[in-house]
Amino acid sequence: SLIWVDFEKPDEKDNKILADVFRFHPLTIEDAIETRNHPKVESYGNYLFLIVHGVTMETNSTNFVTRELDIYLGQNFVVTYHHESFRSIDSVKSRIRANTFQCERGADYLLHQILDRLVDFYIPVVDDFDAAINRLEDRIFQLKTGSNKLLQEVMDLKRSVARLVRISSRQMDVLTRLANGEFPLIGKDVLPFYRDVFDHLQRV
Repeated sequence: SLIWVDFEKPDEKDNKILADVFRFHPLTIEDAIETRNHPKVESYGNYLFLIVHGVTMETNSTNFVTRELDIYLGQNFVVTYHHESFRSIDSVKSRIRANTFQCERGADYLLHQILDRLVDFYIPVVDDFDAAINRLEDRIFQLKTGSNKLLQEVMDLKRSVARLVRISSRQMDVLTRLANGEFPLIGKDVLPFYRDVFDHLQRV
């Protein structure tokens, strides 16, 4: 049987489940509790520990905000751990309630579904960046003299783009390792789906 345990807004009792029931490494639990970690994937033998970042609902070109999602993948389980609501998690849950097919293909396929939805929510943000840059270009060419307000908008946009690039490039490293067959827990039949998520992230 496949088990998916989702910890949303976890407390001390939930943290004890990670340690006492699943017996996850204490360093991974420490990373999960702390929310200022970079995206990464680590192997602990019979399970993988991943940290990825999803964009929030209010994210746009001048306010690029991400939330950390911690994931454990085992042979027959997925554990997700997050301090705030995640649209990608809610979306996959809705799909499973409508059709259990996602679960029947195994834990590695379920993890793919979560990562796929997480990356999909980046696409509208990138489109918003494109639109914002185009609007700024139009206004710059219309100006006859400098504008402090416009300069501030450019700087805000630059900071958001830098954060987007930083987060996305580190998540590219995670997806590269997952899609290239580095980990036996990701079955060969599922690797093409991970490569598809990698392609989407590459567009971002």
